[in-house]
Amino acid sequence: MNKSPPLKAIQYFSTTARHLSFSRAAEELCVTQSAVSHQVKLLEEFYNKKLLIRQGKRISLTQEGDALNSVVKDSLQRIETVSNHLLKAPETNLRIIAQTSIATEWLAPRLAYFKQSFPDISCYLTMESMAASFDPQAFDIVIGTWPTPDNFVSTKLRDEYWFPVCTPSLKAKIDANQSASILTLPLYSSENGEDWQLWMQRQQLRRLAIVRMEHFGLALLATKASLSGEGVALSNRFLAEDLINQGKLVSFPQWQYQLPWGQYHVHYRQGSHFSNAVQSFVEWLQLQISNKGD
Repeated sequence: MNKSPPLKAIQYFSTTARHLSFSRAAEELCVTQSAVSHQVKLLEEFYNKKLLIRQGKRISLTQEGDALNSVVKDSLQRIETVSNHLLKAPETNLRIIAQTSIATEWLAPRLAYFKQSFPDISCYLTMESMAASFDPQAFDIVIGTWPTPDNFVSTKLRDEYWFPVCTPSLKAKIDANQSASILTLPLYSSENGEDWQLWMQRQQLRRLAIVRMEHFGLALLATKASLSGEGVALSNRFLAEDLINQGKLVSFPQWQYQLPWGQYHVHYRQGSHFSNAVQSFVEWLQLQISNKGD
């Protein structure tokens, strides 16, 4: 019947073989030199083979000892690899869904900064344009202008204002002191014209008999369309801030207003298994939005 070697003796032999010294092995193992020598002798008796050659204070491995040491060293390395894996704290993976506009134009380019601050938290980000198109229960964090899902709590990210945007070249055709001058240009709407209708009401303007208006399914698309230099879109900081900073678009903040449906919130699950990670993400998000974390 096969017998396993004494593991303590294996440990003492391996340490001795690594140092080629009984005294150094004893120092590492915090035992006496005689205890190390005794364990190695037990192992030699187990195999009935000479494993070490003792020449005074000098030690060398026999052919059998070298073969055994090679296997033991490989096995210990394998055990160390598995142990590191087992001892490693499980990685937290937050599932986040955000409205298409904020996901593509604002959040996705900044997620790397979150990873730099929280390397143990990974984020899976996806996007959707309508609340009815996904199940919020499949996510830890929901970001958008959507209503608060069941079993979630909500925090408004900031007061969001919408304002006209266009290219610098088109700006030359707009009188910065007369908001009505915008109505002479093509208008890009993402709300079937209701967004511009509300804007005109806030500006106390009467709609012209002929207003050239083109329609898009998303405010993001209307904003991108304005890059053509042919028309004006209503946008917000999440959508247009980077384009404005790059000089590709200009805005008219003096004519900004709030859309009733245009306030962004972060919704996060109550009692999440990753509550600490969720809280870290929400606080980081608020810091980024306040511009203190840029």
